[in-house]
Amino acid sequence: MAEIKVEKSFSAAPEVVWARAGDPATISDWIPAINSSRVEGDIRHVVFTDGNPARERIVEHHDDERNYTYQYIDGPLALEYYQSTLMVVATADGGSAIHWQAEFTAASAAVEAELAAAIEGIYAQALDELAAQLAAR
Repeated sequence: MAEIKVEKSFSAAPEVVWARAGDPATISDWIPAINSSRVEGDIRHVVFTDGNPARERIVEHHDDERNYTYQYIDGPLALEYYQSTLMVVATADGGSAIHWQAEFTAASAAVEAELAAAIEGIYAQALDELAAQLAAR
């Protein structure tokens, strides 16, 4: 099983960051790799910028704790299992941080390593984009 963790600090308060990042339906607004996103029931439908669709199940969503967890159902990635949690936490300086982690399995260790690098890159780019959007507000 592979695991990745990406963290980023923000000067904005946790509730401001959560208002932007905490809606699973609007991730295409700040994740550059995703062209469109919507949620129907507990299923998130995304279309990547290359046109490939994917589905994810939102298994937990806690506005009061500012976190949600989702699992990959199907799509273009060769994943056997994938679960990810996005969490917004307060920092001592009055700002906030996002902790975004995933664990997953694929057909082989080589595929897991390749996917880990790709997913970590997607997460990092997304958090950079989110930071830029929040700074522009």
